Amino acid sequence: MTKKRVIVILAAVLVLGVLSFAGYRIINNISKNKAIDIDTIDIGYYYSCQNGAFFGWAGTRQYMPYNKDYEWRLQMYMNLYIRKTGKAITLSDVETFLATSENSNGTPRTWKNDEKNIVKDFVDWYGLWENGDELRFYELNMREILTIYCMQNPSCPYRLLEYLPPEYLIELDKKFLNPDYVLVLPVQ
Repeated sequence: MTKKRVIVILAAVLVLGVLSFAGYRIINNISKNKAIDIDTIDIGYYYSCQNGAFFGWAGTRQYMPYNKDYEWRLQMYMNLYIRKTGKAITLSDVETFLATSENSNGTPRTWKNDEKNIVKDFVDWYGLWENGDELRFYELNMREILTIYCMQNPSCPYRLLEYLPPEYLIELDKKFLNPDYVLVLPVQ
């Protein structure tokens, strides 16, 4: 059995275990005549979706404030989103949206109740299954472009996408779109 197959089997067992435990908890609550707060379940799901789109990690079902450590991934996702949909979104839009966890009426602020639909449209797009493979392909290509650039320019201090400022990711995207583009990443 290959190592990859073992990992896939272990991941499947883990997912089934988590789902079974969650199902047990829900059934246990119902059997004890405890009310299940559907709004809380929905809010957690909405936070999970927006955390996946903004930070690349949907594991947290709670509000997460804007985090500059994830700008690199968000910028890459936005590059593809803008190219595929023609709709505009910026890091500033997301930062402004996440500046508060509540709407003016005191309800939890999630992408589902975004008044301007800028963030909502982006999270909806991110959540489509058909975009997952394209996002992974794009990230792998961006990593390859950076690796080749670093090999050709040994003084380049950026070895990982995670360390690139957003404006440099935009430059890498230009190289992704046009292999003849002369990429220059300034040293800060």
